[in-house]
Amino acid sequence: MKDGNLLKVGGLFAILLGIAKIISPILYIVMPAGLRAEVPAKTFLPAFAAQPNLLLAFFWVEALVGIMGLAVIPAVNSLMKGKNEGWISFGGNLAVMGYGVSAVGYMLSIARLPAIANAYVSDPSTQAVLAVTWKASIDLLGFWGYAAIGLWILFVSLAALQQPAYPKWLAVLGMVVAIPHLLIPFGTFFKIQAILLTALVLGLTLPIWYIGMGLHLRRAAA
Repeated sequence: MKDGNLLKVGGLFAILLGIAKIISPILYIVMPAGLRAEVPAKTFLPAFAAQPNLLLAFFWVEALVGIMGLAVIPAVNSLMKGKNEGWISFGGNLAVMGYGVSAVGYMLSIARLPAIANAYVSDPSTQAVLAVTWKASIDLLGFWGYAAIGLWILFVSLAALQQPAYPKWLAVLGMVVAIPHLLIPFGTFFKIQAILLTALVLGLTLPIWYIGMGLHLRRAAA
């Protein structure tokens, strides 16, 4: 018998994660252009020092996404026992690493970036060094934060197609959701904006998948 509490908790956090994935793109869109990805350090660091709040809020939301994802994985995987269990377990381990690395990375940015930006604008002698080091990340290409999680979603969705009780639309949507996760590292490494734009558009379905998964987990718990 499935652990009802495991499914309820996982379902709750999946729904909250989906809501967070609605909030974070909104924060990203409304923040000043100088704070967005791929902006040079000479523009980004003074902009952050002047207006840090929106980007810090974005970082907090994404850090919480990483933490909440750790509650979703075991709940989802518990529904897939006996269905490609080896791949599901492997994908789940990748996703644990992915959500964990993502949460740690955003929290490091929250802790380090204000001091780095303030040092950049207040001490011109450090600007050359800080312009190189401020963007240092434990997930430079986005493999853990995106591709690892995308592989898990893909494995779960493929296995779900074999389960009569699992909503087929949710399984198909999961395969669609996996695509942007898998594209991000390639677009980042090769700096191909078309890939990143495609991933962004497809990623708009991500909140639907998480919320749908959360509702399914809650129903399964009942």
